Amino acid sequence: MAADNERMARAGMPPLTTEQGLALFDTVLGAETASLVPVRLDLATIRRAGDVPALLRGLIRVPARRDQVADGGHRLAQRLAAVSEAERREVLLELVLDQVAAVLGHAGRADVEPERQFQDLGFDSLTAVEFRNRMNAVTGLRLPATLLFDQPTPAALVEYLHGELAPDAAAELNGLLAVLESLEKALAGTTVDAKAHQQIEGRLEVLRARWADARGEQAPRAEINLDDASDEEMFALLDEELSQQGD
Repeated sequence: MAADNERMARAGMPPLTTEQGLALFDTVLGAETASLVPVRLDLATIRRAGDVPALLRGLIRVPARRDQVADGGHRLAQRLAAVSEAERREVLLELVLDQVAAVLGHAGRADVEPERQFQDLGFDSLTAVEFRNRMNAVTGLRLPATLLFDQPTPAALVEYLHGELAPDAAAELNGLLAVLESLEKALAGTTVDAKAHQQIEGRLEVLRARWADARGEQAPRAEINLDDASDEEMFALLDEELSQQGD
């Protein structure tokens, strides 16, 4: 009963006292319409939740839900992009456990066992819906209503979210290697004059330098004939010199 009261309070419907309940009941009995609902609303709490029920949107004005969901997804995407592959799962696990703890009324994520079934953790149909809505907001995804049935534990849900949100490192590598293979074939089958050869060589040197810079390495410096160098090669060399001076 206490857990139900806490959940309703989080949803913006704090419990009624006996006096309030009886007063509202008397009001409903004396009304001529049958569409009244005796309920106490905490409008500030409902507004902070963001996902305002359609029946209450005439009382509470909030930004469009799709904008809030997009913001949540953008923030999470930035967090995931800033960490390593292994750390992404840690970020997602903390996110899931925090939402589980909030929905079930626990003090923090330490009270939630990642390998335990959601049903055993205490979820029912109402808390499952609340949890799904919260996860939609923080991930920017449109998660299915059967989320907790399809992914029965927090750990399983983390793997599902990782597949939806985090880039697949193997797929990225395969894509990059495919591009390089295509470039290798194009170079092998191309006959160009000396000027075009220098232009292509300059572009390859620029790419090599950028790849080394992305990996925190120092690329071997190419010898460039300043008399025959193209404009692009000269600008690339100038950029490299200025970058080194700035460091």
